[in-house]
Amino acid sequence: MKPIKRTLKTLLTTVIIFLFTISANAQFERMYYAVEMDGVLCGYVTSDMDMTEYRGQSMIELRDTARLLLKALGQDMDMQIYSRHIIHPETDLVLYNKTKIDYNTGGNTEMITEVFDEYALRTEMPRGTPDTLRDIEGVIFDNPMEASHLIRDFVEGKSTEKDYLVYNYLLGNVTTQKFTLLGEEDLVFADIEYHTLLFNSYDSNTGAETRAWVNPDNGMTLRFEVMNRNIYLADESVIKKITIVDLDNTIFAKVDKNISNFMDMTYAKIAVDIKSVGEEVSVESLNFPGQTFKGSVVENHIQGVFEIEPLRYDGSNAPAFPPDFGGNDGLRKYLDPEVFIESDHPDIIAEAEGITAGSKDSWEAVVRLSTWVGKEISGAIPGGTTAINTYRIREGECGSHSRLLTAFCRAVGIPSRLSIGCMYSPWYGGSFGQHAWTEVYMGADIGWVAVDATILELDYVDAGHIKLGERTSFQPNKMEILGYKISGEVPTTVEGEVPAEYINILGPYTNEENRNVLEVQYADGGIGVDIMGRMVLALNDPDEQGRRYAKLSSDVYFSFPEDENGQVEEMIIVERAYAMKNISEEIIIEEGTPEAFKAIIGPYVIMQIQKEFTVVWQDGHLAMKVPDVEEPRQLEETAINGRWKDAVDGKEYSFKYNNDGSVSGMNIYITSILNKGATASWIIEKTIERDGLEAASMKFKELWDNRALDLDHTERDLNNLGYKYLSADKIDEALMVFKLNVEAFPESWNVYDSYAEALKTVGDTENSILNYQRSLELNPDNEGGIKALDELNTTTE
Repeated sequence: MKPIKRTLKTLLTTVIIFLFTISANAQFERMYYAVEMDGVLCGYVTSDMDMTEYRGQSMIELRDTARLLLKALGQDMDMQIYSRHIIHPETDLVLYNKTKIDYNTGGNTEMITEVFDEYALRTEMPRGTPDTLRDIEGVIFDNPMEASHLIRDFVEGKSTEKDYLVYNYLLGNVTTQKFTLLGEEDLVFADIEYHTLLFNSYDSNTGAETRAWVNPDNGMTLRFEVMNRNIYLADESVIKKITIVDLDNTIFAKVDKNISNFMDMTYAKIAVDIKSVGEEVSVESLNFPGQTFKGSVVENHIQGVFEIEPLRYDGSNAPAFPPDFGGNDGLRKYLDPEVFIESDHPDIIAEAEGITAGSKDSWEAVVRLSTWVGKEISGAIPGGTTAINTYRIREGECGSHSRLLTAFCRAVGIPSRLSIGCMYSPWYGGSFGQHAWTEVYMGADIGWVAVDATILELDYVDAGHIKLGERTSFQPNKMEILGYKISGEVPTTVEGEVPAEYINILGPYTNEENRNVLEVQYADGGIGVDIMGRMVLALNDPDEQGRRYAKLSSDVYFSFPEDENGQVEEMIIVERAYAMKNISEEIIIEEGTPEAFKAIIGPYVIMQIQKEFTVVWQDGHLAMKVPDVEEPRQLEETAINGRWKDAVDGKEYSFKYNNDGSVSGMNIYITSILNKGATASWIIEKTIERDGLEAASMKFKELWDNRALDLDHTERDLNNLGYKYLSADKIDEALMVFKLNVEAFPESWNVYDSYAEALKTVGDTENSILNYQRSLELNPDNEGGIKALDELNTTTE
């Protein structure tokens, strides 16, 4: 799963954009706001105000910048949001807003709203085609300087409850928000005390409930809480205090049930306790063909039991292609472009039409488009985000995949929409994570059909998918799998017995460069690779070349070659990255370049890391200019047709050709070879988890005495494991590992130094001093040990 979803990012940015409506007062000075998520200070907002010219008049300009440090599935997804408001100084009305969202991958989205007397224009970039919003009478376009409507109604008018129509700058729609005055509180922000009014607001369109503390003098919001987010007035020091927040703690629900063959689930029964925002959810909306729910939904708090049994569509009686749904007003919004889904972009239209050309019906067209997205768009967080940006950089998480497939379908006249909710995955030993997939409309008799191109369920979805809505979020409190079924017949074996075809493959494999260990396991009739305890990646059966592709992604495959004795001693992993050809640069073709190679000459950029590879013709050979390497490296043609290899680092390259013979991009294949066997640290850690500290100690000593461990790396491996435990406050484990290292390598000054540090941490000063002294006997130049020993001796005096 590539699960940071469109809804997650939409809600995060909506929260921050709402912050822009509270971020300044009438003084011309920079303001600062702190952003906390799940109790972690992970971001800040700065706000600056000035005067500017707009529509021939002097106006107030407000500029806001938000920065967030986020992480999901081990990948950083830092985000910056810029907003510019132009406000009439006499009427306080917002006349212009420009909001831009930038991700650390290089992708960005930009929205512009211009407000006139009777209508508003909204333009989403890079789409560039403005939409008109009419009937704006009574609609509030949030003024970042003050909330005059709250002052008017609750302070002057003495109201206790009021509904407002509020424009959402990110989504481009109008929502109904109910404000309720809860009371008054005195709070301190940035060392200044404020008297505030405490409001609760409920958005009936999104189901979001917010608490806001407002200054009654000017309507400025000083603090608000929503979705475990806490945003409040701060000072300049907040910039240096922010740290990364791990969103996995919010968007995953662990169920401790590892179903390696989950993509073949045909039925699942799941007990849930979920909160959701993004759109209003009801018991009725959660029930539809293939999904039933029994329980309660109170203000988007979902408690009950889902039974999922997705309907598999075989394409029977599919609509003709191209279809004609233009006369169905109820489907219009699923055919039109919208924010992040630029189905009217010329590049989207041209590609979709090319992929579907000659399709016998609409279902074949959908499967072709789904296959293209699933195989051409690699996994990345956050990736392209919008449909057109995902198409351009060929990278994205599930939301990016689903929006692009939705845009493709709409571009050729097939109604389509996003389905948002959660999906079972092997992450964290089995869990449900926030996810997005696509639904396509196949006519009144068939209805909506779900497909999930992200995980290569190109014409179906498995029973691990729970749909909550089209714009929802997934905030789990607790989930439990009550039962499930797997399609097909699982081979019957005696408990503990593994089919013979797998025995030679199973076991741990070590990457000698980074010392990471991956374990091949057998479960549910097949094999999977345990990715360092984070997830088990199920593998397909081998193809004719022995490649076992991951069921979740065609971007990675594993192979297990046998030696002359028929034994498997290594695991080969090949991962694919995609680089776009940079057509904006002028390409110089060297004289003598063969005609067959001219189309591939030039620079290619991997968008998510902004690195450029350049293909050149040099000294009668193809060569590659690799990032951060001065001289081009010669490429050699491989046995695989159309693939070239760099003999220095082992990377292989192939090129993507357009119909006209031009080249659109380049696949880069990165090969890793892992040797069969485990590190000492992996063995100890697994034994501790399974049998405890004493068993792990005995296991290590047995292996060490029998010389069954890697002498060259064991000291470093144990040292790293000890510090891993120490940083996680697993003191007993850390002390045991450091002590084992001392016993195994009594002539190493570093093992005594590390053990001494751990003992110092737990307050065992006497033994810490003894080990620092031994470390200095072996290495008198150990400055860290000298300093630590001085501190300890000073403490004991």
